[in-house]
Amino acid sequence: MLPLVHAEIEALFGRERDTPPGTRAKAIIGERLGEWHAKAFAAGVVDVEWPVYDDYVELAELVEHRVPKEVTRQIANASMTPEPMSLKRCLEEYYAYKCPEGSEDRGLRTRIDRISKDLSRCLGKDQFEKTELKQIKRTDANNYRDFLLKIMSANSVVRTVGVVKAAINHAIIENDLDIKNVFQGLRVQGAGASKTDRLPMSDHELATIEANCKGNDVASMYLAILADTGTRVGEIAGLQVRDVDLDKKELHIRPNDFRGLKTKSSVRTVPMSPRVVSLLKNHTSDLDQPAPVFEKYARDRGSDAASAMLMKHVRKVTKDKKVTLHSLRHRMKDKLRNTGCPEHLSMAILGHSANSIAANYGSGYAMDVMREAMERVWE
Repeated sequence: MLPLVHAEIEALFGRERDTPPGTRAKAIIGERLGEWHAKAFAAGVVDVEWPVYDDYVELAELVEHRVPKEVTRQIANASMTPEPMSLKRCLEEYYAYKCPEGSEDRGLRTRIDRISKDLSRCLGKDQFEKTELKQIKRTDANNYRDFLLKIMSANSVVRTVGVVKAAINHAIIENDLDIKNVFQGLRVQGAGASKTDRLPMSDHELATIEANCKGNDVASMYLAILADTGTRVGEIAGLQVRDVDLDKKELHIRPNDFRGLKTKSSVRTVPMSPRVVSLLKNHTSDLDQPAPVFEKYARDRGSDAASAMLMKHVRKVTKDKKVTLHSLRHRMKDKLRNTGCPEHLSMAILGHSANSIAANYGSGYAMDVMREAMERVWE
């Protein structure tokens, strides 16, 4: 536990050290002088003849020797030196966009920190932190791809490069940059979706796992929800009682007090099977509406803990690494397809990213359609 805490603290100090001088100066001005001074500083509109100019000079004298010289210099000049639109800045602004003030995504934060470290190692610190995007070449993107291929699988490289690509696209759009995204369309040999990436869980495997979970109410209930709804482990970990509508037999998958969601399309309502309704009714009868359904897992990294708990039962039945809890979603996908469920409806049930069609369904009719499709699976 202590090494993990130490690593997190070091990461925080590292990000503080790596914060651009102008950004730190603006934060100090906002804290000490107020929002108006901070905005004027960032816009570079403060004139030396203005009385307020002295406020910046006095603040610079106050913080001198407590912050880096460049921070002090920018405060004293009452003007923010524009930061280069570098790869580092792109990634940080992308995180700020994905996680507005007051919110946090530790998974994305960890991924961006790792990407930043790898980009700096591959391209060099100066090129990562100080070089303008327009000076980053396709060869740099190819070198980063090749660097990653030495330390991770091809499909992981595609996902990692995808974050960099999305961050650059965000910077191009938001800053109206007339440049190409050199990370767009990178070819990664050996990458591609495969039916063998994750195997669907067979009915026999599921039945055996469920039998092994008897005596563990939480494991049995969690597994039943995953199997009968096709939801993700993380979507259930932070479920609140208010998300469970026992009267309508519906489960609301939406951001709540304990967790966000993977994508916007993940927000949905899915029908619950009779056995899930029965299990949740018994479990939540004495709980208040704001309470978590699974208190032990309604926390940071709770979904990881829930996954580890359930995977112990899975591994007692099969050692095949292609069979995981995610295999239950593949199982639901296959069963929906095999029972004649239209593809767009299947995507709406599972909360896949191409789920825009779901917005066209009326709430009552959609549930009827979804329930009819899922009842064929439950049979």
